[in-house]
Amino acid sequence: MAERDPGDASDSPVSTARGAENLALLITLLELEPLDVDRFRAVNDMALTPNRLFGGLIAAQALQAAQRTVPAGFAVHSLHTAFLRTGPADVPLTLVVHRSRDGRSFASRTVTVIQSDQVICTLTASFHVEEPSAVHEALMPIVPGPDADGWSEPLDADWGPQLAFEHRGRVEKVDGAVVRRYWTRPVGAVPDDPALRACLFTVLTDFWAMLPAVESIGLDPTGPTQHISLDHSIWFHRSVPLEEWLLVEQRSVATVNSRGLVFGSVFTADGATIASVAQEALIRGPREA
Repeated sequence: MAERDPGDASDSPVSTARGAENLALLITLLELEPLDVDRFRAVNDMALTPNRLFGGLIAAQALQAAQRTVPAGFAVHSLHTAFLRTGPADVPLTLVVHRSRDGRSFASRTVTVIQSDQVICTLTASFHVEEPSAVHEALMPIVPGPDADGWSEPLDADWGPQLAFEHRGRVEKVDGAVVRRYWTRPVGAVPDDPALRACLFTVLTDFWAMLPAVESIGLDPTGPTQHISLDHSIWFHRSVPLEEWLLVEQRSVATVNSRGLVFGSVFTADGATIASVAQEALIRGPREA
């Protein structure tokens, strides 16, 4: 796996400025245009995601549409996205929200994402009013902090949305499966808006999400392989503190019938569990693609 030293050109003033521009652009793309009470228009930007749509951003825009329709005091606690088709980045999207349920403690929304009269994505999101409870959570893996030696820039970290975040990563093999761990945070300040932060977090959880499944069966993700996200789920355990470093762990679970499943966990530096993530991808080697 080719990785770059953290002190390379990615830390240059030019890269930092570009990262800040990309973060600002991401935030702008999450400002949806209302078309009706439950219909919104979203655009993408060829400078950020050239050639085709990025699933993490589409899921984030769909989540934003759902969040626009829930009462105050409700925060997203889970989302489940199904990617049905890909599409060009220069054609606008129409996001249609269906209000599945409004209760006292929970609300549920389903969002259909349409491009050129075709459904390209559906998202189901559930929202919950915060309430006190006992706490149990898995232990954070024991790893060095983001400023310690031994971390490097993850694969292809100079791609549009990824440039909006800083990354310190490493790849390990545990019990025959690939585990990716990386520290990440936005390159600049993010508004103190929980809904916006949940959307930006949705974007970053799709970075490298399928690669542990690709690498665990011996394929080179930079080679002539096909790997396409089929679905992406997030369970939000806490509000997202994007002002600090977060540790993302991605672990391959199984690859069978050309479908690979990866589970992920996200932690704060002091060990609090922020979210759990799952993604399934279609994976085909050179002879199958």
